[in-house]
Amino acid sequence: MGTTSFIRMIDWRSILDWLDLEEGEKVLDVACGDGILSLKIAKRGCSVYGIDISENAISRASQFAERDNVVYEFQVGDAGCLPYPDGCFNKIVSSSSLEHFHDDIKALKEMNRVLRPSGTLVLTTDSLSYPIDYRTKRRHRRIGNVVNYYNSGKLQKRLEVCGFTMVRSKYLLNSRVTSFFYKIGIKLELSGLLWMAICPIAYLLSSISDRLFGMKSAGYTLIAEAKKR
Repeated sequence: MGTTSFIRMIDWRSILDWLDLEEGEKVLDVACGDGILSLKIAKRGCSVYGIDISENAISRASQFAERDNVVYEFQVGDAGCLPYPDGCFNKIVSSSSLEHFHDDIKALKEMNRVLRPSGTLVLTTDSLSYPIDYRTKRRHRRIGNVVNYYNSGKLQKRLEVCGFTMVRSKYLLNSRVTSFFYKIGIKLELSGLLWMAICPIAYLLSSISDRLFGMKSAGYTLIAEAKKR
């Protein structure tokens, strides 16, 4: 999947499935980071645009795109003030970013503004609604710079206020096996060689465990699809 994190592997696999991309669509990746997910979208025949507040991230994204010979348009910018005209994108994707926005309503309204009528938004965000002790959750909030956690009801209300209708949502990373690996990740601060070594095994076992035994009403991550009204 172009990432060493089993969390991102599961996240991106779900996003790409839910986006249901069609060749020629114009897609915006909000808070695109180093652009790996953006490039996967571009390779499916879409015109992809990526924006992130980090200059270093956008620099890496541009380098990856040039290396892979992908036509791209990455730029530094704020999700709360998107530098695009009204109604110019077919679809918008935002991977594990909403939880970092201090003004999530402003960011969602901007996403709505630049979407075409009936355009699609697919996003994932941290939930941590799966049973977890307070100390671990506090550590996760610190290392991840998390401002807000979301459950399905809270996210639906945010989306509705911003002009969206939530079509569906689902909790990801929602079984005991996944929780075991996720907690290890938090202890390792989701980085380092040991974390990289664990992730391929964690991805395989977590994918199976979530599919067979995952909770329906809680998880570490929440994915949602919404339509512009």
